[in-house]
Amino acid sequence: MLIPGDVVVALRDVWKTYDEGNYKVVVLRNINVNFFRGEVVGIHGPSGSGKTTLLKIIAGFVRPDRGEVIVDGYNLNMLDDLGLAMIRNTVVSYIPQDYGVIDELTVFENVELPLLIAGVGKEERERKVKEVLEYIGMLNKASSYPKRLSGGERQRVAIARALVMTPSVLLADEPTANLDWDTALKVLELFKSIKKDFKTTIILVTHDPRLMDFMDRSLNLIDGYLKDKTSIRTPIK
Repeated sequence: MLIPGDVVVALRDVWKTYDEGNYKVVVLRNINVNFFRGEVVGIHGPSGSGKTTLLKIIAGFVRPDRGEVIVDGYNLNMLDDLGLAMIRNTVVSYIPQDYGVIDELTVFENVELPLLIAGVGKEERERKVKEVLEYIGMLNKASSYPKRLSGGERQRVAIARALVMTPSVLLADEPTANLDWDTALKVLELFKSIKKDFKTTIILVTHDPRLMDFMDRSLNLIDGYLKDKTSIRTPIK
């Protein structure tokens, strides 16, 4: 399948069903959507509507029952578990709702982890980690442990770890859910900077309608169907 150069993520006829006891629940139905390079997209919908499942399918954590998932030119259906792990470490980064930081590691070590997995040399790792920590304003916290950080700081560490491999796609599940609004605004401003500076495609799952003003597009996931909530707007500067 030919995917235009500005399309970074393409889902074609994607379906996902889960077994619940004696019956099946269809959480995604005939999903057809493109995500473009350097846009911020919000996915909205009620709890249990399949928003997190959709993110995990794009990240390669969950395989669809049918349909194609293409991320930066890679057809995820054609990759084995090792190939999907490579994609998650280099092409697409996923930030879970609980941030996924490791309390036993310092901020520096948390951010360094993807580079270690990729086999990057020590000097290059140190350079990249310092660069990304400086970018998010956390270089002074490099030796701190996450348990001593605020919620907003933990979220920034998660973003730094996701950013250190310069992924094409950044996925975030309810990135502001546990933050007060002032802190949430700072996180959203950081996402806008990442979009501008790195041309990263950012896909956010959120319940908060206030975040719509920060999106280039908003999509609604209800009863398994993904629908446009807004048309494509002028990209956020």
